[in-house]
Amino acid sequence: MEIVRRFALLTAALAGSVGIFASASSAGQRTVLNYGDSLAVGTQLYLGGYLSGWAVRNETEISLHATDVPGALRSLGSTLPGVIVVSAGTNDDPGTVSRFARTVRETVAVAGRSRCVIWATIVRPPYAGVSYSGYNRALRTIAKHHPTLHVLDWSAMAHTHPGWFGSDGVHPSMTGYRARAAATARLIRAAC
Repeated sequence: MEIVRRFALLTAALAGSVGIFASASSAGQRTVLNYGDSLAVGTQLYLGGYLSGWAVRNETEISLHATDVPGALRSLGSTLPGVIVVSAGTNDDPGTVSRFARTVRETVAVAGRSRCVIWATIVRPPYAGVSYSGYNRALRTIAKHHPTLHVLDWSAMAHTHPGWFGSDGVHPSMTGYRARAAATARLIRAAC
């Protein structure tokens, strides 16, 4: 219950910052779009702090679905930044792996060859008896064939640090969000 209360407070605190830049953008500055669900909401608290010299734009929405991603990115047109961090799939039915895979491939196509896409693996208890391992395998497989897609192995981090998570098994503590943001920043610097 405590994790749900903390998440509600976090969400309320961030409500006014959705869709704005975490730091001022200047000509030539590298820009990241942090796009996604409630996990992106928590990650945005720390991501800008780990990306000194980068502008971080946050477009987040609780309960966002993976199928929302390609259209949202397409709507940004020429303002779509060079690095896109995606947190989506946690709110989807894990039995629809082929639909999820199509969505990931469509997202990569919308981003194009000159942009870097970071997509985090899914951490969530099984839904209707089905685990999210199929989604995570799909992400890893697609990344092997698309050099602009890089997978943040959030599931491995969560497995190593189960104490980060409360009873819902989805939303980490602030320590977990901080670690997720730091790992995302490291991957951006290494791959993008």
